[in-house]
Amino acid sequence: MPAQTTDQFSAFASLHRYFTLIETEKPTPAQAEKAAEQLYRIFGADSEEDLLRRGNEEIIQTYNEIKQKIIAAAI
Repeated sequence: MPAQTTDQFSAFASLHRYFTLIETEKPTPAQAEKAAEQLYRIFGADSEEDLLRRGNEEIIQTYNEIKQKIIAAAI
């Protein structure tokens, strides 16, 4: 399995755990930040800036919507 695919799968698994967590308790801001960092990895980017620079409009919109849900859960 290529390294990028492994990283994306790992990021997906981390986000799945985060969304499972928010069903039963409020995450900390640090947990939300960590989850948001995993999000851009799902899209194959090295950073949020990388994703925003090379992503298309639909990917960027999806990224921003999910990121808002992640952050809102910790507020």
